[in-house]
Amino acid sequence: MLSMTTRETAHAVLDRYPDEELEGIIELLSCRRASDGTDLSWKAILARSGGRDLTAEEFQRHFGHLPTDGEG
Repeated sequence: MLSMTTRETAHAVLDRYPDEELEGIIELLSCRRASDGTDLSWKAILARSGGRDLTAEEFQRHFGHLPTDGEG
């Protein structure tokens, strides 16, 4: 099996999209980095702040019951 680099994989994925959708995809990917190069993804923000995802119990305690699809 031939191994591909991350960049080659990204090109292969983008080649599957029609040209009229590429601008939206580029905007989506661009918003993940600040102008100084800082990663703005949720995972990176958590890592920088020393935070973590809430457990189900913590979420329930903070936000209570939220409706599921079709309930609200």
